[in-house]
Amino acid sequence: MTDIKQSLQTARNTKSTRIWFMVGLMVIIFILWWMKIIKTGFAIGFGIILLAAIGIETFNYDLDLGKLWKTGNIQESRVSHTKDGYKLVGSCAIPIKGEGDLNCSHFKTQTEAQSKYSQCASEIITNNIGLDVRKVKSLDIYGLDRDKDGVVCESLPK
Repeated sequence: MTDIKQSLQTARNTKSTRIWFMVGLMVIIFILWWMKIIKTGFAIGFGIILLAAIGIETFNYDLDLGKLWKTGNIQESRVSHTKDGYKLVGSCAIPIKGEGDLNCSHFKTQTEAQSKYSQCASEIITNNIGLDVRKVKSLDIYGLDRDKDGVVCESLPK
């Protein structure tokens, strides 16, 4: 039972599931409009909202409006998801210097890389309720810890 629940949670969190769900809603809205069950204005409005949501999901450009309201900072409010659906917020959602991905060459020292790794692990735990804390160490979102021992970019100077 636990495996089924975990599989459903993983499927619910994946990007492709969210996109297919929104496409399915668009199809349902179209059918309801075609059968004259809903009015044209409602169908168009809902369609625009769904297209915007699909665009946001597809291009990984989402904002946490609550955090944006509190901080007033768009960069800190950015939200993205890992391929497994884990929510990333702020500087872990957008790597430093606007890079699409981080690797050890983006850091000058091992301490700097370790700090980023620990910060992202902490944010993942905070922003993903119900996540098994033991999984965070294996969830190396940037691939900085190749041997999964918790120490990242070991080739860099301390």
